[in-house]
Amino acid sequence: MTSALSVLVTDYESGCNKNLKPQWALRTDFENPALDCEKRCGALDIVFVIDSSESVGLTNYTLEKNFVINTVSRLGSIAKDPKALSGTRIGVVQYSHEGTFEAIQLDDPRIDSLSAFKDAVKKLQWIAGGTWTPSALEYAYNQMIRQSRRDKARVFAVVVTDGRYDPRDNSALLTSLCDKNIVVHAIGIGDMFRRKQESESLRDIACPSGNVTEMSNFVDLVAEEFIDGMEERLCPELAVAHCTQRPVDIVFLLDGSERIGDENFRHARNFVEEVAQRLTLAKQDDDDLNARIAFLQYGGETEQQIAFSLTHNITTIMDSLSQVRYLDSSSNVGSAIIYAINNIVNQQGGRQKAVRRNAELSFVFITDGITDSKNLAEALTSLRKADAMSTVIAVGSDVDSEVLSQLALGDRAAIFREKEFALLSRPGFSDRFIRWIC
Repeated sequence: MTSALSVLVTDYESGCNKNLKPQWALRTDFENPALDCEKRCGALDIVFVIDSSESVGLTNYTLEKNFVINTVSRLGSIAKDPKALSGTRIGVVQYSHEGTFEAIQLDDPRIDSLSAFKDAVKKLQWIAGGTWTPSALEYAYNQMIRQSRRDKARVFAVVVTDGRYDPRDNSALLTSLCDKNIVVHAIGIGDMFRRKQESESLRDIACPSGNVTEMSNFVDLVAEEFIDGMEERLCPELAVAHCTQRPVDIVFLLDGSERIGDENFRHARNFVEEVAQRLTLAKQDDDDLNARIAFLQYGGETEQQIAFSLTHNITTIMDSLSQVRYLDSSSNVGSAIIYAINNIVNQQGGRQKAVRRNAELSFVFITDGITDSKNLAEALTSLRKADAMSTVIAVGSDVDSEVLSQLALGDRAAIFREKEFALLSRPGFSDRFIRWIC
């Protein structure tokens, strides 16, 4: 008897089948039951604003809805809880004549899955009236985004229209979504009467003004190449779920000394937030796979602040990080290591180990290495006894290379260098770091 075998071609850096689109990517295979290729976009809010006026026509209106569904299908799972700090939320505003708006709200508790979102979009009906685009943009901000936006979420708006609107509408409202930390993509398409899109209005809508795509036919909206480009704009790179193959307990130690500075401290904290959102976190504390995270900020010899101990709860992680305040102190990394081992790695005065059995313990230092050397030798001995892996993120040119090497336990490959703290969240850097840590 002959059996058919399916061959999975993988990318060895990520373990994900990159030849498949995210919505079709295999979630499991026989040898790696935890293989996970789900798209992960972090905290992301997207509002689609679509023209439902008479000039669009029913066929083109249907293509608009298909464009929305096809694009969202590329972005992975939708947040199950619209109040959660992480995950992707989607809203839709369709508009026509004055005061005629229909919306799928960003925080609608019924939209807790991709299928629920698709059903809601399919139920929208063509209005076939006039075109009050400026007012629709004002509505999208006031009634959709401003009312429910999340502090840590990236916010996008995608506006589909021909750029023309009723002259009785207020043209000043075309910029309603601009200067509000929202990236606005304007897609201008010729209408059913074969009139070209209005380019000047599209540039007013877009933020920045160059975020304009012009096309002749609505069918181009659903072209594979265009959907690919829209996916890349909304959620750059194929963000693969990480740390799924084995258990990893990660302890971040952030230098809170005066040399770092308040702005750089915020950049470093934001980097930890981004990493937490992209990792595949454990489902519970005794999960045999996936990641847990702890965070400690340190200053002088007796200044250590644990924001949270090892946890899999993304809400706890994000809430706790948002409350961390910069110490602006001196630096003693040795004391910080000892404190972390005694209070995070171990519990109850060292009598009970908090790290999961079979989990890799990983310490991640974000520092320039310029520190009081007191207790450092003892701390490094304790780090080795704890069987911990060590990674160092060093920023800037003014660093103590010898201390950085000691913190990395002599492994030069474990030292990640970057020129500025603001660049830590650059996709190339964070991708490389996550592949290393996982």
